[in-house]
Amino acid sequence: MNYHFHPIPRPSSLDMLSDEQLIDIYELAIEAKASPEFIDIIENVLSRRNLLYACKHKS
Repeated sequence: MNYHFHPIPRPSSLDMLSDEQLIDIYELAIEAKASPEFIDIIENVLSRRNLLYACKHKS
């Protein structure tokens, strides 16, 4: 018999955060001058949630 295993994609840790938690992480990452790669990952999640524009234009 041939068995094929197809793993179900698991959400990333960032995907499991609430919108508010994700925004807080983003702001802390910017403030801490985290690596651009890490900030890009957060921005991708924010973008999927339609929150990126709000974060970048927050007063």
